[in-house]
Amino acid sequence: MIRSLSLLALLLLPFSSALGAEVPVSETLGKYGFDWLKPAKAKCAVLTEKNLAGLKSCQYMKEGDTGSFSGKADFYTCKVGEKSEYMVYKSQARCSEELQTMQANEP
Repeated sequence: MIRSLSLLALLLLPFSSALGAEVPVSETLGKYGFDWLKPAKAKCAVLTEKNLAGLKSCQYMKEGDTGSFSGKADFYTCKVGEKSEYMVYKSQARCSEELQTMQANEP
């Protein structure tokens, strides 16, 4: 249990220093994302008006910002609540790449 919490803290560290610019939630419409705080259920899905309703705020992370699993920039983070946050990418291929990298590195 302690090991899992330590690993989670290490995974969260890059996000705590992220400097992304706040953007309207609607900017993520039609892009692909997954809830990285629920890794067992995470899968890439296109964001529609229906599933955007739960998103509270989004930040666009560009080159120079930190936080992706692969180390690449150019993505969004969208907060749903304390236990839910989506990583959002412009293409399904990028989403799949990030999801696979996250899953390969989980405990």
